[in-house]
Amino acid sequence: MIHNASITYFIIVFIVGALLIWWIRQRLVRLETRRKIRIKRLKRFESVETSSPVEKPLINAKEAAVDSIENRFSIIRKIAFFSVVAIWIIALCIPFMKNVPATFVSIMVASSGIIIGIASRPFIENLISGIVISFSHPLRIGDTIIVDGHYGYVEDITITHTMLKVWNWRRYIIPNSQMLSKEVINCTINDPYQWTHVEFYVAYGSNLELIKEIAIHAAIHSEYFADYEDPRFWIMGMEEKGFKCWVAAWADSPADAWELGNDIRTELIKKFDYYGIKSHYWELKFNDFFPMSRSDPDPLTQDA
Repeated sequence: MIHNASITYFIIVFIVGALLIWWIRQRLVRLETRRKIRIKRLKRFESVETSSPVEKPLINAKEAAVDSIENRFSIIRKIAFFSVVAIWIIALCIPFMKNVPATFVSIMVASSGIIIGIASRPFIENLISGIVISFSHPLRIGDTIIVDGHYGYVEDITITHTMLKVWNWRRYIIPNSQMLSKEVINCTINDPYQWTHVEFYVAYGSNLELIKEIAIHAAIHSEYFADYEDPRFWIMGMEEKGFKCWVAAWADSPADAWELGNDIRTELIKKFDYYGIKSHYWELKFNDFFPMSRSDPDPLTQDA
């Protein structure tokens, strides 16, 4: 009777283990395939549009991303396989554990746990965090994100670290265990569209209708403006030395939003100078440190 029960137990453990390995493999293959398809469909692979010195940067970035996904999921498959096999073997050995002294088992498990924990704690933390990031969707390769004040796109996610390529082409490398605990602004997690806003100040006494017209005109006439709706203009506050204003408009991607904001600010500066509109910052900094009127001669142009 006991012999038959042991055979039944071994058969059940074998079937469950085989099914678990098959299910995990299928799940990983589907997830890997979806990630590869998403990378190949990306039209842009940058947070700021640039003329790269690297030949075929988009193609190279996509190929590197696909290779990284393959390597990452290959490691995850191996880890998952060996983990399931280890649990499988332990389950098969359970009927024979009664013949081993409990004290010996406890000492061996405790000693192994302490040694492995001390020797490889950082690696294991990053490894587990990398697997969590791979299966969840807080960020993916190709996403444009802001983390710790760094703006760029996720160039690579390995088992142990995440690599962010920031706007000036430098790489910001973050261990995965830290990445999970950081607050991340993901600009493309659901869609790439950005509602860009530019904040600026104008001095009291300024013509607000003219300022609104200038701000909206600056947004509409940028080549990076996405015409989903008209730009919006708000007076956001009445500060000590002037009005705080916002102008907001749509862009099709974070890269376009970067350029749209630059175009709006540039046009505002030009038009404010043309119409003589002053910001409280200009009055505060210029007049406090250089107290002279525009009619005064420029000391930098006078002969010594």
